[in-house]
Amino acid sequence: MKLLFVHSHVFKYDENNNFYSDGKLTYEMWKQRYLKYFTKMIVAGRGREIGEETLNISSGPSVEHFILPDLSKIKSRFQNLKVLKADLELLMNNTDVLIARMPSGHAYHAIKIARKLNKPYVIEVVGDVYAALWSHGNYLGKILAPISYVKYKRIIKQSSNLIYVTESYLQDKYPYKRGANTTNISNVDIKMVSEEILEKRINRINKMDVNKNVSIGLIGSYSSKYKGIDTAIRAVKNLNELGFNCTLIVLGDGNNRWLKEISKKLDIENKIVFAGSLPGGEKVFEWLDTLDLYIQPSLTEGLPRALIEAMSRGLPCVASEVGGIPELINRNFIHKPKSAKELSEKIELLLKNKTLMLNQAEKNYLRAKEYTADVLNDRRECFWVEFIDREINRK
Repeated sequence: MKLLFVHSHVFKYDENNNFYSDGKLTYEMWKQRYLKYFTKMIVAGRGREIGEETLNISSGPSVEHFILPDLSKIKSRFQNLKVLKADLELLMNNTDVLIARMPSGHAYHAIKIARKLNKPYVIEVVGDVYAALWSHGNYLGKILAPISYVKYKRIIKQSSNLIYVTESYLQDKYPYKRGANTTNISNVDIKMVSEEILEKRINRINKMDVNKNVSIGLIGSYSSKYKGIDTAIRAVKNLNELGFNCTLIVLGDGNNRWLKEISKKLDIENKIVFAGSLPGGEKVFEWLDTLDLYIQPSLTEGLPRALIEAMSRGLPCVASEVGGIPELINRNFIHKPKSAKELSEKIELLLKNKTLMLNQAEKNYLRAKEYTADVLNDRRECFWVEFIDREINRK
């Protein structure tokens, strides 16, 4: 069987037609999650030529990429939508099953075409379109947020096969119909984490001197307003004014000019490091091990993979009260989105209490073990066996 995967993700490509991703949609992921059940797959999303980024390979044997038109520009949207629908119909006529990763305008239209052609499909619900558009940063996003929410909620409720990344948050916002084949499987990909990782973290916390440099980490695209990097910068400013010696290190890519301007305005440029991007996997884990704390001050999330990865390294974490984050960490370390004051207060609470830091390190490490590959793969196997039996074998 041949699979079509559709999402609005921007893949990068080089002159040799090799495709890359920023760590999320890699060839290893295709192999582990989909090529176990399908012989070939087409990955359809947006694309642009690769720059200087350090990225993971997304193309490989049995995986073909297809670039879809961009729908984000108002002037070309109508014409591009016509091209998109024609492209998707052509792709779907040459594949057997669709995976539509939502929220995504491209995936939404793919589902509508799959229904028209009577093709079996699976929706992966990885985030809340309302929160994503509302926090996008412009008036158009706020206009589109409630409209898109109603459309996405309706099409999800009409669907028979769904994978949610959260345990309950997205299921409550985008409910499924009775009798649907559903499961909850995070997008995270963590191998079994050894006890040695927790031991190293405990040793680091015990030796930690908060009067010297405290490394606070965050992973997120610099150009994205909804990752809350500006909130993190303001929180670090507050902490340094309180007498702590904190440095914020942000791993990501994109245009960071606006963030540098905020840092300059707050006179805290020397305490903000834009570390660039790293290939996903071991390199990111090695970077996480150099931190003292991890924060996720997002304005919207599904179930943030980066936060679970940080937890798996035994890092004490502070994060905003959005998406599935409250399913992951202790409520005492959750803050209101956009509140730099509350974020800095939660961090201060940890920095002043080493026992609390040690307690959170262990709790986070143990919680992250529930998201290791072996646990999630068992759940994924059950879902796909049911899907193939329902949608393929019985027909």
